[in-house]
Amino acid sequence: MQEKDKNKSKEENNLLDDILANALSSTKKYAETNAGLETKKCKSCGAARPEDTDLKYCDFCGDQFY
Repeated sequence: MQEKDKNKSKEENNLLDDILANALSSTKKYAETNAGLETKKCKSCGAARPEDTDLKYCDFCGDQFY
């Protein structure tokens, strides 16, 4: 009886190992990328704004950027 349990346990472990190995090999690998967007922050509220825009006033709080 114990021998059957050991064989069943080994088969289950092998099956699980196969499933996990397949999952790891087929999982899409993502590389980190840099978006490349430079931003400035409003001095008053901290809202981010693209650096290359000519905004004079913050859209969120209305204070001047420059």
